[in-house]
Amino acid sequence: MNIVERMNKIEALIERAGTEGERQSAILAKERLLKHKSEEEIEYTIHTNDMWHKKLFNAVCHKHNLEPYRYYRQKYTTVMVRINKTYLDETLWPEYLKFSELLQELVDDITLEVISKIHKNEDELVIQGEIEVKK
Repeated sequence: MNIVERMNKIEALIERAGTEGERQSAILAKERLLKHKSEEEIEYTIHTNDMWHKKLFNAVCHKHNLEPYRYYRQKYTTVMVRINKTYLDETLWPEYLKFSELLQELVDDITLEVISKIHKNEDELVIQGEIEVKK
């Protein structure tokens, strides 16, 4: 959905708001959209840790109707996106970080489960003896 379509939907919400709270909320949404619209889009380069984080960032971009891309010969974990700074800082990036944290927790849980199926004893190996200190 482009900005014009979003603006039309918000204006329709303002006109048919059932309560003053709904109306004020729609007006604030319109102001945010106008602020984002007036800002110039900049091409950002995002470097992700791995392919899973790249896929996650791409999914968040697509959710917000953005088209991530990369240039020829860029690393597979690099993502380019054209977006204005305010929208990136206030909306897209915080959402990506939230999902990234969730992804990391899930990966950690799955990794521990797989390791426990391989070997039940997860105690760290204790090496006995002293470390020789050279002087």
